[in-house]
Amino acid sequence: MAKKRKVFKTHFTRKNLIALGLIFFYLVMCLLASVCLDVNGMMKKGNPFQNLSSSFGFPEFIGSHQAYILVLLAYIYILLFAAAFIYEMRLAKYYDNKIRTKKWSIIYVITFFVCLALCFGIALLAQYPYSIETITNSFLFLAASLIVGFLIYLVLGSVIGSALMLYINFKNIDKPFRFFSNRAQEVMEEEREEAQEKLQDEQGELASSFGESDYDKKGATSGQGGFGGVGNGAGSVSLGSDAKEELSDKEKVFPGLCTVDFLMENKKPEEFDDALINLNDLCINFRNYLAKEEGLYFDIETIRAFISGLSASRLIILEGLSGTGKSSLARYFSEYIGQKSFFEPVQATWRDRTSILGYFNDFSKTYNETEFLKRLYQATFEPRNINIMVLDELNISRIEYYFADFLSILEYPVDEWKLKIMQLPYDFEAPMHLDNGILEIAPTTRFIGTANKDDSTYTITDKVYDRAITISFDDRNEPFEVNEETPKITLSYQKLMQLFESAQADSSKRMSKDDFARFRNLTNFTYNTFDLTFGNRIMHQIELLVPVYVACGGQKEEALDFMFARKVIAKLEGRFEDYIKQGLVDLTKLIDQTYGANSFALTRHVINRLLRKL
Repeated sequence: MAKKRKVFKTHFTRKNLIALGLIFFYLVMCLLASVCLDVNGMMKKGNPFQNLSSSFGFPEFIGSHQAYILVLLAYIYILLFAAAFIYEMRLAKYYDNKIRTKKWSIIYVITFFVCLALCFGIALLAQYPYSIETITNSFLFLAASLIVGFLIYLVLGSVIGSALMLYINFKNIDKPFRFFSNRAQEVMEEEREEAQEKLQDEQGELASSFGESDYDKKGATSGQGGFGGVGNGAGSVSLGSDAKEELSDKEKVFPGLCTVDFLMENKKPEEFDDALINLNDLCINFRNYLAKEEGLYFDIETIRAFISGLSASRLIILEGLSGTGKSSLARYFSEYIGQKSFFEPVQATWRDRTSILGYFNDFSKTYNETEFLKRLYQATFEPRNINIMVLDELNISRIEYYFADFLSILEYPVDEWKLKIMQLPYDFEAPMHLDNGILEIAPTTRFIGTANKDDSTYTITDKVYDRAITISFDDRNEPFEVNEETPKITLSYQKLMQLFESAQADSSKRMSKDDFARFRNLTNFTYNTFDLTFGNRIMHQIELLVPVYVACGGQKEEALDFMFARKVIAKLEGRFEDYIKQGLVDLTKLIDQTYGANSFALTRHVINRLLRKL
């Protein structure tokens, strides 16, 4: 079960206000007693209050102004101390969850003596001209007022309390009795918040009142069968007959997605002027645009790796030091090509897919839509727009948890990029592009994650690295001057794919048999020496990326160097076995023999950094 949140508030509760009200009522009774005890006052001499005071051994009082000043100051500071003491207990409960610790006991005592000192300090100053008789009379007058006032308070309070109890109980005589509690409001808030987060902590238990449909029994919600490419169903909802009537209105269940339907249904398609664009000019002009318009400086190899990476994987990870422009690269690429990227700051509390895809709220009978979900849904209406979705600081939580469905689904053919969002009733009219509760991820979508390397983040596993194209931002780039104009362009998804496919179909840019044979020398060595495997997925990425990288103006060896350094050698981080150092030295010699002394600069840089740590 989810752990309940602490919803404790520092302001006064009803219980506190009742206590302050009773204290105030007591002090009013004391003030009444003071007036009645003054033999020269408004009350008749020999009244019951004076007789009651005499029975306690107090003399007759002639109320002087000094005595009244002492009495009034005492009443004021008693009320102030009571309010301060109650508030301090609230603070103690809020910060330390205990009100009787040594620290807070000292605070209570200090508050008491501060109020006492202020009260009697000011009162003594008002006793001028000073005499023993005046001071004694004032303090006895105060003591008698407090005692007699307390007796009046008990009698009058009992009468008023009895009358109120009779009235309240007669008024609610047919209602069930429930004694009030100072925790009532807090419990209600806790239950509300727990219900809101129920899906995030218990993925399969969304609505206990919902029955199990035939579709569930076939394994749809476990991600097995039914829809081929439909991903893991954790967090999807199966609705029974009891909930169907309440889910008859799609605008209520999916208000955000229905708004997207309304806005996008009649939206005029965008125009793109991209006939003359090629990959080499795209890289050069985009790099110059960043430098001249945004003051961001990247080497051309980084730009080539970024753009060619879009052809080889649906997930690109920009990893490295904070402040090196990782987020800016993703943002300004979208702006440069006439699009607008979507940014989602990853939260440390994310534990499953409901953090980015939302969940069904079984109290309000609505689907809690996230902005991430709405952007994915909007992309299904825009088949020509390149949909860049940025997961900012993706490793502040474990990406294998909240992004697990995507890591699997994006490995499938494009026509199977489907996510089961929610099991809907048979006759439910869903939003336009949420047929049967299934969201098709638009092929135009690319996910870009930024990842910092510090103590506040999680290590990204090889499972994620193998699926992604990772670009390292470890060095600061030097500024350079751009003199030519760098206007923005418009680039459609179809044109970008055409450029990628054209490069991949060019035999002069693709990997030849000789290229594979030479590169296999390095991969076989790393497998035999370091036990680092080189799977078919990575080889497929290389086949896709290398020709595009060449079309971007680079060389095959540069593309292989980039992939080898990021996909293979980077996996040696954190390994300190004795044979690692010698193996890296031997690998450098093999690179010299295979590609030449000045080749594979990025791999050599990573090797040298690893050698310094060994």
